[in-house]
Amino acid sequence: MLSINLRTNTMRKTVTTDITTTPREFFEEQGVDTSTSMVNLRGVVLSAGDFDKTFEELNVEDGTTVNLNAIVKADGAAA
Repeated sequence: MLSINLRTNTMRKTVTTDITTTPREFFEEQGVDTSTSMVNLRGVVLSAGDFDKTFEELNVEDGTTVNLNAIVKADGAAA
């Protein structure tokens, strides 16, 4: 099991999940739409192919706590 600090523009919570879960499955379970979001795991942006890898395949160790962010970057945020 691992603990995930989930952060979106509108939500902040900590959820426990299994190491064999994929980011796609995790976001679906939490009701988070990532279609317009920049998603990062421990500060590293996930590519489309990473969404179907398990957390274990993404080098997350069992028993750890990680940050998983899905943040919408709107045009108004551009510099």
